[in-house]
Amino acid sequence: MTDVHPEGLVAAPVRVRARPRLGAPLWLWATISAVCSLVAVAAFVRWDPLGGTGTVADTSAASGLSAGGTTLLPLERASGPGGDLSGFAGDTVTAEGVAVQSVPAGDGFWLGPEPDQRVWVRLATQPGESPLAVAAGDRVSFTGRMVAHSDAFAGQVLPGDPAASALLSRQRAHVEVARSDVEISS
Repeated sequence: MTDVHPEGLVAAPVRVRARPRLGAPLWLWATISAVCSLVAVAAFVRWDPLGGTGTVADTSAASGLSAGGTTLLPLERASGPGGDLSGFAGDTVTAEGVAVQSVPAGDGFWLGPEPDQRVWVRLATQPGESPLAVAAGDRVSFTGRMVAHSDAFAGQVLPGDPAASALLSRQRAHVEVARSDVEISS
């Protein structure tokens, strides 16, 4: 298209520029979509580095044990180095139908699926209160508090079991719950 100037001069043709293309090429959007899909799937699927040939601990007995909203077992996911639980000191601990692993002392018991995957629960009793009749295999529900302890605590609570005492020392914290707050189901 040309414009004619009033004095008879012909103006240069007006060039119409095409609008620049907005956005990224289709292949880039497809790649981004595929990567996002893989990340989403990976977030919900548990990867087994042994290809399904290894064994996985049964954590269903302890899946209802949490402190401050964090599931405590398995320990390596929740704790610090060596099973250190002291980072949860002061947090509210909730157990819902968690299996008792063993009862080595009258004032406490272990919760967890395996000997190296367990948390000590100490019962706080009031004067005149009868002891709690809990046995291995019982399921317990309660709300308590995570309490930090010294290395000496483990030796006092579990003097006859060096392995359990060492585990309790490494954990540096235990659960304290009032005896009256524990509900037992077999």
